[in-house]
Amino acid sequence: MVDLVRAIWARRWQTAACCQDTGEAVEAERNAVEPVGEPTGNSGFIEYYRGWAWLKMPRGDALALLSDLAADDQFREFVTTRWAQGSWRLHTPVVWMGERFTTAAFVQIYFPSNQIIALTKVLI
Repeated sequence: MVDLVRAIWARRWQTAACCQDTGEAVEAERNAVEPVGEPTGNSGFIEYYRGWAWLKMPRGDALALLSDLAADDQFREFVTTRWAQGSWRLHTPVVWMGERFTTAAFVQIYFPSNQIIALTKVLI
């Protein structure tokens, strides 16, 4: 994941957070002897995201990344087709801002961990 994030930064895009093994990390956090803060996911979340990586990027940078990948033969289907084997899961949360709802400034990008190396190579 380090090489992937560096490849993203080399394109002058920003990242806000990342995780190489999202489901596994959340499971480890929930099973910690001394949990830090509020649990981040239930057992359904853990199973759903087991084997998945996660990137959190500012909206504009995420859209630039996804657009570039939509033009790439290797990744086009993953980023443009919903709910197929290997397809990415893309989310922009809606958040309460005290007086109104708005969309978050970040996009949550989930993709199979086994695509990290190929994705890194495409971005270099």
